[in-house]
Amino acid sequence: MESLVKQMSVNLKRIHNLGIKNVAVGLLQPIGCLPVLNVISFRTNCIGLLNVISKDHNKMLLKAVQELNKEAADKSVFMTLDLYNSFLSAIETMQKKRAEKSTLMNPLQPCCEGNNLEDSCGSVDDEGSKKYSLCENPKLSFFWDTLHPSQNGWFAVYTQ
Repeated sequence: MESLVKQMSVNLKRIHNLGIKNVAVGLLQPIGCLPVLNVISFRTNCIGLLNVISKDHNKMLLKAVQELNKEAADKSVFMTLDLYNSFLSAIETMQKKRAEKSTLMNPLQPCCEGNNLEDSCGSVDDEGSKKYSLCENPKLSFFWDTLHPSQNGWFAVYTQ
């Protein structure tokens, strides 16, 4: 993880040296909430132990961004987007709404998912038959597939 943050720091310096005046750096989302990983909790909640990895990564990245801003001749060139807390807040809000209205979709459940562990969203067999399923109403999903937020998911994150 440390090498990732160091490389990110090097890349951010390069971007700034190309003449980019302001750079926004997205912090890592809570990976324990990703459907590909929280399947072990039957997608009832985020996996706290995995979210610790995101928190540790984000602490290191925040420190690196602070150091970059100290080094920059300009004032506060680099800023961070707190995707971690925005994701958690959006998911918790959707879970509360779902508790009140059971017809809403579980935010930890992907809309598009492979029919088994070997398949993923968009998989087809040799005859072109779908090997995945879609949720009834994609507009209500938080995650499009097991890794990526849907349009609704990103809207929920960015309106937090």
